[in-house]
Amino acid sequence: MLDILIIEDEAPIREWIVYTISNLSKEFNVLCSASNGKEGYQLAIKLKPQVIISDIKMPIMDGIEFTKEIKKINPDIYIVLLTNYAEFSYAKEAISCGIYEYLIKSDIRQKDLYEILNKISKTINDKEKLNIENNKSFESNEEKLNTIDCNKVKDNYSQSIKRALEYIDLKYKEQISLNDISRYVYLSNEYFSRLFKEEVGENFSTYLTNYRMKKAEYLIKNTDMKISAVSLEVGYVNPSYFSKSYKKYRGVSPYEDRY
Repeated sequence: MLDILIIEDEAPIREWIVYTISNLSKEFNVLCSASNGKEGYQLAIKLKPQVIISDIKMPIMDGIEFTKEIKKINPDIYIVLLTNYAEFSYAKEAISCGIYEYLIKSDIRQKDLYEILNKISKTINDKEKLNIENNKSFESNEEKLNTIDCNKVKDNYSQSIKRALEYIDLKYKEQISLNDISRYVYLSNEYFSRLFKEEVGENFSTYLTNYRMKKAEYLIKNTDMKISAVSLEVGYVNPSYFSKSYKKYRGVSPYEDRY
């Protein structure tokens, strides 16, 4: 079930969107609607929708300000902004604020709303499946490791390196440094670096990059996530740097690898 909040100051348009979405699919659930950005923000905090469809020009708090504020609370929320032709350049500015899509009010059709909401729903489901698979994989590995001698693990990794690899598996989405992981396994940076290279066959930074790229490759080929979203999902704040790293890893850009 996809939970949706509608924010639109023009009552006829707001009511039409609510009615239309409510009749598109049983999978789309309109939680509530609001007539201005401030009211919408309060409802979003309270109801925690997965998707918000909002007008870009509204009294009290406009769509761009609203997007900036709600993204501070929930960076993963999907925002679809509604705009007029005269506000087109203004809508393009909103992309940098993290909106998922924008629609021209006069051009909105039932199929447009369905396609966007269905695409978001599929992306959310794919992410949930991936998380479940990762959790199952980690739990499976944990069970196997419990049956192995406490001084050595599968592939003859030492206990320190085994803990380091688990740490990477759990924290790869975050900014991991050599110092962070060395402290986690209670080793000096220099000794950990030598031990990691000796046992794993490549240095820590190379292993981490390749690990992230494998995760990114899966998301690019099996989900509809935007490349910028994939970048964040695997620990890269800068999408441009992510694209360069991905091309170096795969030989093609993320966009080329998707199609």
